Amino acid sequence: MTAKQKRIILLQNPSKPDCRAVAAELLEWLGRRADIVGENVHSEGVNPGCLPQADFMVVLGGDGTILSTVRGMGRNQVPIIGVNMGKLGFLAEFTVEQLKHHFEKITAESSFIRRRMMLKCQIRGPRRENYEGTIVNELAVIAGPPFRMIEVSVRIGSEHLALCAGDGLIIATPTGSTAYNLSAGGPILAATLQAAVITPLAAHSLSFRPIVVNLDKPIMVQCRDSHQRQKSAEGAAVVAIDGQESMALNNEDEVIITAAEACFQLVHNPSESQWHLLNAKLNWGTMPNYGENYEK
Repeated sequence: MTAKQKRIILLQNPSKPDCRAVAAELLEWLGRRADIVGENVHSEGVNPGCLPQADFMVVLGGDGTILSTVRGMGRNQVPIIGVNMGKLGFLAEFTVEQLKHHFEKITAESSFIRRRMMLKCQIRGPRRENYEGTIVNELAVIAGPPFRMIEVSVRIGSEHLALCAGDGLIIATPTGSTAYNLSAGGPILAATLQAAVITPLAAHSLSFRPIVVNLDKPIMVQCRDSHQRQKSAEGAAVVAIDGQESMALNNEDEVIITAAEACFQLVHNPSESQWHLLNAKLNWGTMPNYGENYEK
């Protein structure tokens, strides 16, 4: 008895070089090995009607394509096989050749699906329409125009954690710990941890360092313009989610961050490991160049 064919959604980002041609070739290749239940273009979003029918989604693009696709799926997450057509390819782990080589294996064994936590963000305030969204990488609270110092208050549940004066702060998932958080000097977290990292941005302090917290209690964030240049409650800062969505944050607004109910599901490349990716793509843990006479 032959195994039932897997049901696949193919999503492409045609803004990436050669993506259309690769998508056409891969669609034909996949069609001989799986049932294609959806074909989507990134700019048009994911057709929600296809999600319950799919076992996997093959995404042609870069890490940014995957981030927006995951947020677009909401609670109806489908395991993503990321094929890198962008620059870094940290989440898009596969080349086209690797996908073809490993396709039967990764779609037959659930052990290659890595479940990664996401965050839920709510923004509430007396002068705004309430917002609710999903964070895959990070939420950043950063100073708005004219980009002067802001003060950000952070609480864990009802307990005060810190008051940070500076350019703002980042709250990142383990997945996002290798993105903006890393550039800001935050720690790298193992991808499957159930935790978040809070990292200040250019803090006007020698004592405020990044901290890793669990998510049994909500993280509460409020900010204000430390120069109080505006008497109104408007325009204290900007909230940016995954570097792709942004909105103004007023002085009276409160940002509430909790663990999301759904998990982001990413299919792991059997040829790689998280630590190898850190070494190969971010040069983490590499030795200095000691010259020709150094014995390893």
